[in-house]
Amino acid sequence: MIYKFRKYKDIDFFVKNIPKTKRDEEYTIVYKCNGLDFSKSNPFTQKCFGCLFCIFDNDEVFKSFKEFWGDDFINKYSNESFQGNPIPMPNAKKALKNPIKNLEEFTGVDETSNIQPWTSGIVNHMCSSFNRVGMEIPVFNNDYDRNGRLDVCSMTSDKLIAIETKISLDDALKDERFIEQNYKYTTEIEKSIKNYNYITLFGGKETDLYPATSPYCTGKIGSKSKRFYDIVTTNNIKFISANALWCLCCRYLERGNKYSWDIFLSQLFSDLNCIGLLSAGKVVSNNEIISIESF
Repeated sequence: MIYKFRKYKDIDFFVKNIPKTKRDEEYTIVYKCNGLDFSKSNPFTQKCFGCLFCIFDNDEVFKSFKEFWGDDFINKYSNESFQGNPIPMPNAKKALKNPIKNLEEFTGVDETSNIQPWTSGIVNHMCSSFNRVGMEIPVFNNDYDRNGRLDVCSMTSDKLIAIETKISLDDALKDERFIEQNYKYTTEIEKSIKNYNYITLFGGKETDLYPATSPYCTGKIGSKSKRFYDIVTTNNIKFISANALWCLCCRYLERGNKYSWDIFLSQLFSDLNCIGLLSAGKVVSNNEIISIESF
């Protein structure tokens, strides 16, 4: 499935809907996932790992998706998500010889061709109202030598979500640029709009993001989980895993607008103690204790 977006001079022009040109740009992930073959009656192949990107805007494709994965696929994951334990992402039916067998592996490599367009497609369609998406929107801040680019943005008539994508926790911790980006980007966003959420989204192995006290945490070696939570709590950084965004999309598809980004995520992060979202639930920091709450 191929979707469209437009390019903008900077974040202020995006908020005000002043594109560089009236020409649409196109984006997709189908050439990377190899999960579709439209020469077949059911276009989904054994390499599809159920990422949900291609099911929007086409009822026939969505029908084929449910035939391929089963009518209860989305409802099953919707009901199992955010219940206190990590949700393993579905594997492609032909996983052994498939270079990418699931969403974690897909979002864990090639940021600009994988996690960034995938996030754009999900966010664009997981909304309660019409919205525009943009990618790599320039952000100029005179306090820094280096200008930045917001990886993914979506704007309704009055609300903005801005997302910085990372392929993994390990990758983000190499240079810790996401700390500077959080301050630099939110400072500029607030000059254009007050009603917004800025989120860092992590691909790759989700359990690396679990607090060190969690039995599911795989980030204890080298204390990277502790280091991560020290960073996000000190710098007021809100985060989501790619797995959690996928689970939230399942909830949205099953239960409707209550779980759209413009309603659910705004309410979620209005709780000052909520710092993140994982497939197990919302991550809460209270009196220096990190916990995961189901919902």
